Amino acid sequence: MIKMLDSHLNTIEKVLREQGRIASIAGHPDLIGSSREWFVRNFLIDHLPETIKVGQGEIINASSQPKAKRNQIDVVLYRREFPQIRYSENNHAFLRESVVATIEIKSTINITEFRKACKASKNHKNRQFIQEPDPKRPYQPIGMVENLKLPPLSTYVVAYNVSNSFTTVANWFPKIAKELQATPDSLIDMMIVLGKGTVWRLESFPPLSRQINTRHPNGIWAFLEQDNKNLLLLFLHMLSSVSPIGTSLLDYVKNVPFSNIRIIEGAL
Repeated sequence: MIKMLDSHLNTIEKVLREQGRIASIAGHPDLIGSSREWFVRNFLIDHLPETIKVGQGEIINASSQPKAKRNQIDVVLYRREFPQIRYSENNHAFLRESVVATIEIKSTINITEFRKACKASKNHKNRQFIQEPDPKRPYQPIGMVENLKLPPLSTYVVAYNVSNSFTTVANWFPKIAKELQATPDSLIDMMIVLGKGTVWRLESFPPLSRQINTRHPNGIWAFLEQDNKNLLLLFLHMLSSVSPIGTSLLDYVKNVPFSNIRIIEGAL
């Protein structure tokens, strides 16, 4: 039985795909990309909790230096109560402590663009160290410790098209993990191609992955090749990671009739 949330988000996914086709009429690649980013950002603004804001720009921390090279991010999801640094009307710098997720938007995803997204994810998820204060003299640090107060950061790719088979796309994850010598949790947590399918890291999405992990204890990633429910999966994954209601999403996930989930167990 199709549920209300499934039906609504499947319809939105179709709308986004059609809007992407309209945007593709534009004669310049930058216009195509900007149009698609606009569609997705407005979908997010309309559907995410009001505690989360949507922006575009780069992430900084206490150690960031002027003019240092940093990744430009298509979509940044950050907590409303934090400040930001405005560079221009549509570009900002966001404090790492405020950022809960990043999204890269691609007109057509290929392995080169996916590799770039994974490198950016790895940079953003790097462990950070801060000065450890002396309890007796708080302004005189006594050493460096890992900053355990940083909120978890989820990273996503949303693509409108892909030229490869979806099985090939899914196998980019272990391939790039091996190439970058990166742990799976440092790379992209979920990638969706609208109307094509979804790939996600199992540990990043407990509401959907618990039963899968029981049957496939060595599984690292899972993927579904499907023409709908991809935006639904993205929406539920984001709520599970950026929203305080994340733990209550199990009922929404378990009622979705997913079939043919395939598992990837490790590096290629």
